[in-house]
Amino acid sequence: MKKLHLILVFTSLLISCNQKTQEDVQMEAAMALYEQNAKVVHALFDSLENEDLETASSFFTEEAKFNPPAYEGEDLDKKGIIDNYNGFMQILDNIKASDRDFYPTVDENFIPDGGVRIYTTWSADLGDNSMQGIKAYEVFKFNENNKIIEVDEYMDVSGLLSKIVELSAQ
Repeated sequence: MKKLHLILVFTSLLISCNQKTQEDVQMEAAMALYEQNAKVVHALFDSLENEDLETASSFFTEEAKFNPPAYEGEDLDKKGIIDNYNGFMQILDNIKASDRDFYPTVDENFIPDGGVRIYTTWSADLGDNSMQGIKAYEVFKFNENNKIIEVDEYMDVSGLLSKIVELSAQ
């Protein structure tokens, strides 16, 4: 009987230790949402590399806002976002986003909130000249339908533009 009692106590202890807490369940759901939205950003970058603006456009809501990295840069709406991408595609070839390091954005309790932060290194060709190492940090916010509603981008725009001007003059 004593052995049976010990087995029951031990089994109960194992079961109680293996049950997920509400926090565990919440974190798993939050990370699943983040992973789903990270796939959207991957697909967006892939579409930009393939110069597929139609697909790129499909990832944004009609009300999307893009906060450019330029000093006193004005927020772009969806049309402005696509026009901006198109402008770069008109002057640059072989645009690539490599070293894509993804991280979730978090709320005030450090629980992932569905947003995606990415550190990436862009490269492109301007004629016969290759531009490497264009580092950027971008933050993407999403709606409940996994569509991008806002992008904040941080990078050295003045350095990039200076390099384009320099290479264009050669």
